[in-house]
Amino acid sequence: MDKVVARKLRPYEAQKLKSMKRQKTNSVNCLHAGTILLSRSGCTNRQIAEQCGCTPTWVRKIIHRFNQGGIDAICWYPYYCARAGTRKFFADLVEQICEVALSPPKRLIGMSVWSLEKLREYLISQKIVPSISLEWLRQLLRRFSATNPNGVCE
Repeated sequence: MDKVVARKLRPYEAQKLKSMKRQKTNSVNCLHAGTILLSRSGCTNRQIAEQCGCTPTWVRKIIHRFNQGGIDAICWYPYYCARAGTRKFFADLVEQICEVALSPPKRLIGMSVWSLEKLREYLISQKIVPSISLEWLRQLLRRFSATNPNGVCE
């Protein structure tokens, strides 16, 4: 099981991994770089796992990814993981969400009151929004009710 070892590093890869290891803002990259550097220094996968606080299986996965794809395969950038496209809710979309929230749920989903979870599910199933977090939906509705105390979408 401890036979998986990171391939020989090219000079620029060694330099890049060392700088990634020093990153404090991206702990994922720091951990991945440390795993590869420890593997190259002769540590077994079990030793690396104990030192990093993870499992030997995880260590092997990271090493395999590095061996196959290089540094790009082990880098993690939060903004790459985000959905593509706009993440803004324009006024017309906010109005549409508010109209749904103010409409009687009995007619739409067969329940007497909306919950945030049910409202979210309905908005996604009707393709009004591709996705929305419960917290963002809560804030959006609270913001709407503060600007429109009578509760009517304009």
